[in-house]
Amino acid sequence: MSDLAFDLISEKFDFLSILNDHPGNRIYQRKIQDLSQRYASIRKTKGDGNCFYRALGFSYLETLIGNDRAEINRFKDIVLKSKNELTAAGLEDHEFGNLFKHFFSVIKLVENGGSVSSLLHAFNDERRSDSIVQYLRLLTAAFLKNRAEFFQHFVDDGMDIKDFCAQEVEPMAMECDHLQITALSQALAVRLQVEYVDDTDTAVNHHKFPEHTSPSVYMLFTRQHYNILYSAS
Repeated sequence: MSDLAFDLISEKFDFLSILNDHPGNRIYQRKIQDLSQRYASIRKTKGDGNCFYRALGFSYLETLIGNDRAEINRFKDIVLKSKNELTAAGLEDHEFGNLFKHFFSVIKLVENGGSVSSLLHAFNDERRSDSIVQYLRLLTAAFLKNRAEFFQHFVDDGMDIKDFCAQEVEPMAMECDHLQITALSQALAVRLQVEYVDDTDTAVNHHKFPEHTSPSVYMLFTRQHYNILYSAS
C-alpha cells in the first residue's frame, strides 16, 4: 500500500522519532525526551483541522479491539443513544443518518473481530473517515447546546452557544479546543489525557477529561495539532 493510503492516520512510529520534527527547538526536544519516559509510540494524524475528532474516534475504537465484549457493548449502546442528543438539539434523522451509519459501521467492524489494520484502513478512507468526523462534530455541538445553561459560561466574548457551535464546532476543518474536548469525551464516555507541549520553558502540562480518572486514550497536543500516543506500559 502506498504512503498516500495513510495520510489521515499513520501507522505507529517510535515516539522519539518526532524529535526530528523541530530539530532546532531546544524546549520541544527536552519535553519530548521527558515524555518518552511514559510513551513508547505515536500515530500521526493529518493536520486538516479535524485531527482531534479523527484521533479520538480511531484511538478509542482501537482500545476496544480484543477487549471484553461487555465494554464493546457498553460503547455501542452509548453511540446508539447519541442520536437522541442530536434530535434533542433540533436535528432530523435525514441530516445525520448517513453519517451515523458510517460511524456505527466501524464499531460493528470492531465488534465482529476486526483488526487494527482493518480499522486503520477504514479511517484512511476519506469519505468514510470524514463522515465519522462530521458525526462527532454534530454530536459535540448537540451536547453543548443541550446543556447550554452550563457551557455558556465557558464561551469567550459572550457568544451565544448556538452561534459558537455553528461557527466553531459543526463546520469541518475548524480546530478543536478545551470546550469541545470536554463535551465529546462526556458524550461518548471516553476517558482521555492530553499532553500539551508548547514553547514555554516549563514542565509538560497535561489534562485529563474528565479529571481524576484513569485514561484509556492519550494524545499529544503541539502547535494546534493532535496526535495519538501509546503508553510505554
